[in-house]
Amino acid sequence: MVKNPAKPRPMRIKKTPYERIEPYLFLLPALVIFAIFLYYPFARTIYLSTWVTDALGRPKKFVGIDNYTIRLFGKADFWASIVSTLKFVGVVALGGLLIGLITSLLTYNRYFGSGFCAAVYAMPVAIASAAASMAFRMIYHPTGGLLNNLFGTQINFLGGANQFWAVAAVTIWLQSGINFIFISAGLKSVPAELYESCDIDGANYWQKLFHITFPTISPTLFFQIIINIINAFQSFSQVKLLTNESPNSSTNLIVYAIWHDAFRAQRFETAAARSVVLFLMILVITIIQFSFEKRSVNY
Repeated sequence: MVKNPAKPRPMRIKKTPYERIEPYLFLLPALVIFAIFLYYPFARTIYLSTWVTDALGRPKKFVGIDNYTIRLFGKADFWASIVSTLKFVGVVALGGLLIGLITSLLTYNRYFGSGFCAAVYAMPVAIASAAASMAFRMIYHPTGGLLNNLFGTQINFLGGANQFWAVAAVTIWLQSGINFIFISAGLKSVPAELYESCDIDGANYWQKLFHITFPTISPTLFFQIIINIINAFQSFSQVKLLTNESPNSSTNLIVYAIWHDAFRAQRFETAAARSVVLFLMILVITIIQFSFEKRSVNY
C-alpha cells in the first residue's frame, strides 16, 4: 500500500517593515480623529470628575470620589433625575420603534400614494431637533396652539404632568423617521417565498407577521432598539426649548442636568461626574441587551 505523500507546507512570505505597518497607516487618520474628539475628552471628563473646579472649569482641588458620593449620590434630585431619565428612555425607545414598525408595515405593499406616505414617515430624519422643538412649542401653545384650536380646549401641554408626555411625544416623532427607514429596508429583505408558503398553508396576516416577518427582521429591530435607547439618553434640545429651561422633576433628564451644572451653575466637576454616570448607564444597558441577543434575535 502506497502512502499518500505529505503535503508541502506553504511558503511564508516575509513581510517588509512597511507592509507590517501599512494597515495601521490606513487606520491612523481615524484613530487621530477619535483620539482628539472622543478618547481625550472622555479621559478629561473622568479626570475633572475627581476635582473641584473654578468657574472656568479649571481643576483646583482634588477630592477623589466625593463628587460622586457626596455631590451626586447623596442628593435626592440626582436620583429623581435618574428615575425620570429611565422612564423617558423606556417610553421614547419603545414608542419610536412601535411607530416606525407600524408605518413600515403600512407602506410595505405598493398602492396609490404609498410613496408620498413613505416620504412623510421618513421626514423626521431631515428635521433638526431644535427646529422641531420650536415648531411644537407653537403647536402646544395653551391658547393659540394648533392642538387646542383643533379640539377647542385650553390645555397647558408644557406644564405640570403634561410636560413629560409632551416632550416624549416630540422625541418619539423625531426618532420614528430613522426607525421607519431601517425597518422598511429590513422588510424588503424578507424572502417572498416564505409568504407564498404561508399562503399555501392557509396562514392569515397575523400568523405571517408573528411567525415570518418579526423573526426575519429581528436583527433590524434589535439594532434599532439599541440606537433608540442611546438617542433617548442623549435628548437635550427638546427639554431645553420646550420647557423654556424650566423642566419639572419628570423632565429634568440627566443630559439637561449636565448642561445646567456646567453652563448655568458653573459646577463643571458635578457635570463631569454626571457624564461618567450617564456613560456607565448606557454601557450597562447595552451589555444587558447583547446578553439577550442570542435568545431573541434570529440570523
